[in-house]
Amino acid sequence: MTDDFGYSLLEILIGLMIFAMLSALVLPNVTALLDSANLHQTALQVLSDLRMQQLRAEEFQAYQEVRFAPFAPYYFLYGNSGRFEKYQPFSWPTDYYDGYLHLPNPTVRFDDLGNVSESGQIAFTDPLGGVQNIVLYLQYGDMRMTTHMLLGK
Repeated sequence: MTDDFGYSLLEILIGLMIFAMLSALVLPNVTALLDSANLHQTALQVLSDLRMQQLRAEEFQAYQEVRFAPFAPYYFLYGNSGRFEKYQPFSWPTDYYDGYLHLPNPTVRFDDLGNVSESGQIAFTDPLGGVQNIVLYLQYGDMRMTTHMLLGK
């Protein structure tokens, strides 16, 4: 009820309580959506950088490399003759699946024909169990990205 003096203390407290309850219901969904978006963005960024290095190898007729940190969420791009070009961290809170890189060798090298030196998966995960995989196929440099949710996490 309002009168000449405004809202009563009880009305204000009830309004704040309703707002707090609605915020508590919405917040987990918003954070899950943001984590999922960061996971997808990280996988797309890595795939984009791998493809860029592959195209540059073909264009410049020189080896190009992507060096992943085996236990930390970042990687480096190296150009002709091992020249450092870019440092790229993953979007927080994205990390490697199980906390480490699953490739046998952390350096992915593209030769002058765009062929890739490593085959395997680069798997990323978020805190809620979403997983994005980038699969590298040996020789032809073919790369594919897949998405799935882990059950039980």
